[in-house]
This record gives sequence, C-alpha cells and structure tokens, in this order.
Amino acid sequence: MLVIFDCDGVLVDSEILSAQVFSECLAEDYDIHVSPHYSLEAYRGKSVPDCISMITEELTEKLNWQDLPQAERDERGRNFWRRVQLQTLVACENRLFPVTGVENVLKQLQDKKIPFCVASNGRHEKMAVTLVKTNLLKYVEGNIFSFEDVARGKPAPDLFLYAAKTMGVPASDAIVVEDSLTGVIAAKAAGMRPLAYCPPDDEGIANSLVGEMRNLGAEVFTSMDDLIALILESAAKPA
Repeated sequence: MLVIFDCDGVLVDSEILSAQVFSECLAEDYDIHVSPHYSLEAYRGKSVPDCISMITEELTEKLNWQDLPQAERDERGRNFWRRVQLQTLVACENRLFPVTGVENVLKQLQDKKIPFCVASNGRHEKMAVTLVKTNLLKYVEGNIFSFEDVARGKPAPDLFLYAAKTMGVPASDAIVVEDSLTGVIAAKAAGMRPLAYCPPDDEGIANSLVGEMRNLGAEVFTSMDDLIALILESAAKPA
C-alpha cells in the first residue's frame, strides 16, 4: 500500500495564497482585475507549462497581443508566470501554514508503517520552500516527486505512476489524496483510488467541486480528521 499526497492545498495551505499573489500581479503589471477565487478555480492543480499556456492565452485576449509573434507572446507569458512564482515564494515565507490536521495524518501513517510520498504539479524549488516552512519536510524528505521528473504532469498519469514505481508499490495498491480535478483525473488514469479533499469555504467553491469530484469517481472528505479512516477503508477495497 502507498499513499500519494498532492502538495499545494493538501499538505500546505498555499492554494489561496498563490491565487492572491496571482491576482495582485495581474493588477500591478497589466491593470487586469480578477478575484483570487477566480484564479484559484482556473489554475488549481494545473502543471506549470499548462499555467503558462493558459495565462499567455488570457493575456493575449485581454491585452490584444494577437499581432505579436507567438514567440514573443510565449516569452511574456513565461516571464509573468515566473514573477508570480517568485512572489509566491516570498509570500510563503511569511504567510504559509500546513493544512489543518494533516501533520497528525502523517504521524499516524508513520506509526502504522504505511508508506507515503508527495507528487505535485509544482516545481521542486517551490516544494523545498513550502515543506520546510511548514515543518513537513521531515516526513517526506527523499520521497518528493514533481512534474519536472516526468514527460507529462497531471492530468496525465505519468507522475503518479513514476512515484509508485519509485516507491516500489503497484499502482493498483496506491491511494491518492488530491484537492483538484486535474489530480483526480490523473489518479483514475493511473488506476489508483482518489480521495478528494474539499474543505468548506466562504465562497462556496467547495460545493460545486464536491459534485464534480464524485462524478469522477473520487471519495470526498472535508476534514483531515477523517482521512486516516478513509485510507484504511480504501485499502480493503479493490482498485
């Protein structure tokens, strides 16, 4: 058995923080104003290349870059996304915390000798900062996988399959803990059992997300206090 955790939004409470930085950078650089919750929903769980492609298309439409050469548009998109990432790392140094209850989950998995790892569409560079800042690195050091390690990030199954192979566990014996549709799609494609973390929020985003997660075949939970029981129950079910 193996438990594979996503990082942002599952281990570290960084999703809304990243979305706030994204919205701030759009406003500062291009006078484009979108809510952090729009940014969260649009980019949640996407790989860095996918995010760069999406923001390049969005900026092209909003700023009328259609007459610019594609290479120049791509370069502007990459530069903007890099700025967002750097500003997010700065924000993480000051405002980042572990997801409530997740450290207790990791401790219980250790006590029960259930192996676990991290597999994220984020860069190793970013995880090195967020996991240290939240004091979670000690639980997963040496067992951290990024989209940078494979040909295709989520929603392709490559990252989860690579993590399971490296950890020496068959894909059918792996459970994936995710908070994004992208991650759940990847888990299903890998033949793994997805558990979807959908905590309640003030904007009601989780309400729509729950139905979509279940339609994809994920088991939904709203609190980390419920996760260990779900993992043990899932371990007894066929993939």
